[in-house]
Amino acid sequence: MNPFITLTRIKEAGDVDININHIVCFQQKTYSDSPRKYTYIVLSVSGSTREVEETPETIREMIKLATLSIPYTGIKGA
Repeated sequence: MNPFITLTRIKEAGDVDININHIVCFQQKTYSDSPRKYTYIVLSVSGSTREVEETPETIREMIKLATLSIPYTGIKGA
């Protein structure tokens, strides 16, 4: 199952759907020329990055909800 979350991009305005299985790390940063904050996300897909408006706390909650909404299939892991 590939759960996605929808986040708001900063540089290229609009939404971006991100597969949560591809998130390597994320952290909140501040622009060097203003107090405005954003969240920087590193994706496993060839080191791609995204800058989004949502806070790390919001992203964590979205990931939690996305993983909880995966239907149980009865498949046993390795």
